[in-house]
Amino acid sequence: MIERPVFITDFSLDKTEELMSSFGEPAYRAKALLAWVYQKRAANFNDMTDFPRALRDKLIQTIKVASVEEIEVQKAKDGTVKALLGLWEGRTVETALLPSSTGQYTVCVSSQVGCATGCPFCATGQQGFERNLAVSEICDQVLYFARLLGDKGTISNIVFMGMGEPFANYLDVMSAVEHLNAPWGFGLGARNITISTAGHIPGIEKLSKEKLQLGLAVSLHAANNDLRNKLVPLNRKYPLDKLIPACAAYIEATGRRMTFEYCLFEGINDSLVQARELAHLLRGMNCHVNLIAANETLGCDYKPPKPEAVLAFEEELKRLRITVTLRRSFGRDIKGGCGQLKSRIGS
Repeated sequence: MIERPVFITDFSLDKTEELMSSFGEPAYRAKALLAWVYQKRAANFNDMTDFPRALRDKLIQTIKVASVEEIEVQKAKDGTVKALLGLWEGRTVETALLPSSTGQYTVCVSSQVGCATGCPFCATGQQGFERNLAVSEICDQVLYFARLLGDKGTISNIVFMGMGEPFANYLDVMSAVEHLNAPWGFGLGARNITISTAGHIPGIEKLSKEKLQLGLAVSLHAANNDLRNKLVPLNRKYPLDKLIPACAAYIEATGRRMTFEYCLFEGINDSLVQARELAHLLRGMNCHVNLIAANETLGCDYKPPKPEAVLAFEEELKRLRITVTLRRSFGRDIKGGCGQLKSRIGS
């Protein structure tokens, strides 16, 4: 059995200080090393030119810089970049870079290889679950795009909306969040990091007790249990009559507004009656609805609605005083939905 390599992005500041101490180096070298990785985006230890040659040699012999490598990359007409990244044992995972009109970018990261939730409209859900991602494999998705961008753009947001259910990998996800937020790490403000869940109630409850002011989004997609059981199988374990109170408790505990994501599928959840049902479910909550037309996924029958149906759904929510944003779908011309690149390339 191949032993998993050790990667620097697995290390916290404390653990990096221990590493430097084991080399007989002063503690301040730890922050310098992490700055090279997270802030200067060094791709290898030889780039760290202010380190003595002997130290660089020890690092090369002991640890690796990047836990992911590029397998396939595609760029859409709208500027979206979708990458398939290889992991140490040959598995692959997706990540995406989403552009804005301001030169700032959002990185959509994965938290698992595959997903056990099994949503039938999602390519990742069709692949099944392989394993959780480690801290390094989450952080290195962000650093991959930071290196790719160079000085041509700034990563302003990170969303855990890629492959997997983040709260099913809670410890590694939250450790990665710490690394991406910390001054010694990537240094991104916590309010610019959002975790999206299919409705994992224990994870929502844990997040409500965290000190960091992270964003929370719940992928809802239906406002009644019968339909949501089909669209989001996790609903059978955590039905709406338990999920919505958990979300309300999260809002009360944190004082933060949360987001509900609602992906529209033609003839399934896009009627005005269903818009009213959604408005009734969320009435009185400090929340925001993100509407998005579905991405077509090879091998499934879920299709995006006609544009007029999407606009009518949005207007009905507004009429019923639900705060709503119609999100554009990124990367349609490269089939940019979650898991679609991995499904095409394989492994």
